[in-house]
Amino acid sequence: MKPTVSVVVPARNEEEMIGACLESILRQEPPPHEVILVDNGSTDRTGEIGRSLGVRVVYQPKPGLHIARQTGLEAATGEVVAATDADCRVEPGWIAAIQEAFSDPEVVETYGPLEFFDGPLFDRLLSRYGYPLFLGLMAKLGQPNTAGGNHAVRRQVALEVGGYDVPFGEDLRLMLKLKQRGKIVYTPKARVLTSGRRLSKGRWKMYGVHLKNIWARLRGAPQDYGPDYYADRERQ
Repeated sequence: MKPTVSVVVPARNEEEMIGACLESILRQEPPPHEVILVDNGSTDRTGEIGRSLGVRVVYQPKPGLHIARQTGLEAATGEVVAATDADCRVEPGWIAAIQEAFSDPEVVETYGPLEFFDGPLFDRLLSRYGYPLFLGLMAKLGQPNTAGGNHAVRRQVALEVGGYDVPFGEDLRLMLKLKQRGKIVYTPKARVLTSGRRLSKGRWKMYGVHLKNIWARLRGAPQDYGPDYYADRERQ
């Protein structure tokens, strides 16, 4: 039997993006077990938009992306908890690909590619073709490169290892703990589109941050993630 999949979306003041994100999740076939929007102290219509779309809204006033992700993980009731971000749009077949990956009982986490849906053509092409090649190569080298905007975990195991417990690099920290408990697999079919707003402060600054964080992943050092990893957002 295929595992049930809860989807968690942390969001703070995301009224411009959250509607498209949630609608892309609600259009999935098969549908998710549930969709949880964690309203991380928003002062705009983020929570209202989520409720209007019929998703479950959990209010978490304490700021922090890792806190919001952990709140969603604890609130979820599915066997698998899939995560994406408020400025993302999941592609058709995302839930199905995640369920397929978790049909192997030894799998504790899966992750897929992220591609810019807007922004300069160069960056969109790089994310469409270059990033999946990088992820595939790293997976073959035994170096999973999970990302908070497109990954899924086996809920019970994730809770047992403590979930998201660091302010920055929370996805890497959880992956390192889960790696001790089972398989982590790259699933190319689990595709997610993301906003190019991360490029707003400059292409090379954004890529520099990502290169720094990739190096931190390779060394297993989530503490070396900088606080500017989500600098495109209002600080959570």
